[in-house]
Amino acid sequence: MRLVLFFAALLFAPAAFAQDVSDLRWLRGCWQTEPPREAESGATFTEVWIAPEAPIILGYDYHEGEGEIQGWSQMRIESNGAPELVDMPLGSFPIRYRLMDEEVDNHVSFQNLEHDFPQRIEYRREGNRLYRRISNGGVDAQEFIFHRIRCPASLRP
Repeated sequence: MRLVLFFAALLFAPAAFAQDVSDLRWLRGCWQTEPPREAESGATFTEVWIAPEAPIILGYDYHEGEGEIQGWSQMRIESNGAPELVDMPLGSFPIRYRLMDEEVDNHVSFQNLEHDFPQRIEYRREGNRLYRRISNGGVDAQEFIFHRIRCPASLRP
């Protein structure tokens, strides 16, 4: 009997990783890092994710400091068997990151070991905070802490 219950639990248990793009809709919204304390100490990062009723999530980000845009990127998460993050920094050729199996509620990791940096991109959401961590397998890690902002008209699609 225990064996039957065990297999029934496995059969009806939710998967531990995203099955399709709709499982990652928790990313949607407008997100921004806290402004630096001093104008020359760094940049403010803004990320926007939209999740239309389609098998794709679209995003873009930019960072500004010293009164000007210092960088930007177009992104999308699409299904190619399993969800895949596609990043195009400064409009360059697409860099594809495959979903890692360890995705759980409001936490997802993508990896591309053939890319120079970053090889891994992770997102984690806790309430109105979004954490993005980029690294090369834990080495040279950079973490960004975003807070949800109301999407100004200039950021809306």
